[in-house]
Amino acid sequence: MADTQLKKVLGFWPIFGACFGIAISGSTLMLLGNVFAMTGMSFIVSQAVALVVMILVILAFSELSTMMPVAGGIETYTREALGLGMATGVTLCYFVATLSLAVNAIVDGVMLNMFVPGVPALAWGIILVTIYLILNLLGAKVLGIGLGFFVVIVIASYVIMGVLGYAGVGQAPVDLSKLGEWSGLRFGNIIAVSMIAIWFFVGIEMATPYAEEVKKPEKNLPRAMIAGIIVIFVIQLLLGPAMFAVLSTEELAGFTPHVAFAEKLFGQAGLYWVLVLQIALEFTTIGGVMFGISRLLYGLARDGMLPKVFAWLHPKFKTPWAALILIYVAVVVAMVVGAPFVLLSIASMIFFFIYLLVFVDLWILRRKKPEADRPFYAGGAKRIPVISIIGIIFILGVLVGNAMDDPKIISIGLPVVAVCFIFGIVFNKLRKA
Repeated sequence: MADTQLKKVLGFWPIFGACFGIAISGSTLMLLGNVFAMTGMSFIVSQAVALVVMILVILAFSELSTMMPVAGGIETYTREALGLGMATGVTLCYFVATLSLAVNAIVDGVMLNMFVPGVPALAWGIILVTIYLILNLLGAKVLGIGLGFFVVIVIASYVIMGVLGYAGVGQAPVDLSKLGEWSGLRFGNIIAVSMIAIWFFVGIEMATPYAEEVKKPEKNLPRAMIAGIIVIFVIQLLLGPAMFAVLSTEELAGFTPHVAFAEKLFGQAGLYWVLVLQIALEFTTIGGVMFGISRLLYGLARDGMLPKVFAWLHPKFKTPWAALILIYVAVVVAMVVGAPFVLLSIASMIFFFIYLLVFVDLWILRRKKPEADRPFYAGGAKRIPVISIIGIIFILGVLVGNAMDDPKIISIGLPVVAVCFIFGIVFNKLRKA
């Protein structure tokens, strides 16, 4: 009993820091400027829609993770609700979404190329991803030492940059008249762009596999995750319009709008500040995601739901080398192919399907196990969770709206999702045969 008690060591603040750190990355800084260039101030409404969807997602994950406090996350819930095939499919969806890490690496490469022009941006990106791979192969874990302090520094930096931007500090005067540009405020446009806005919050739910290590998880998990996305929403509500008011459309639409913004505020010092901040963020994002997804693939392979090669552990370092190398190769190929903005959009759409599935899991498990212990209860009737109904309606509305406004994204993303689930189901049936 004592050993079990010792595992309950994580309170609100460590979980809040983890949630914030997972969701915030260099690609979100780029995307913030890019979308404001496309839609203007109306993007704020799309962010609000995405925020509502994510709060519903968090409530669903909170109930399921405290009901089944194990490290498998959504793979465990889906296996219990829909079977091994669907569980494999949703894990593969997470794997495919990791291709968006190529965007983070490319943005880092562009920044490093500014300081060392002799090395192409793509080469810099590959070098960084290779470093993260090597650290993972050697068993290095992305740890949260001093995470609380780091989160405070990041939040403070975002707030300071936003405030100074509104104040007109630096080389470029602020054009506050741009804050009145709401021409994109159309229902179809708002719903369609919400699929992109979700990217600013995805990953928050990755805190749920730690439920068994959290003190009072029924309270701390949902509170920390909701607080994390609200803080992200608020600081981007401050920083995004400030960037929009200071930068030109061309600067906002580039790979590094945040670099241009920092440079105009702080000069050369701004370049170094953003470089250090982004490299630190990407070390957590890319290295951490490679670590986590490789363990999901390893777990599936160990249980016979993926080829056994991905369950092989290096005899000395005890790390899943095959799974890590697969992720590395996939990310590098995505970097070489390019199309960074499309990658983010498709990854966002994949996460919408993942979140749609968690609402389905919640509904089914309410019906299959109505008497199961639920330390956190998301509300509604036991057998018909209202949160699932609302969440499914929201997500289907965004998917349909996006398909009508920009069919290119869903025309690529939907077949990708379908292949993941078809592969998972077929492979599971063949495994049983």
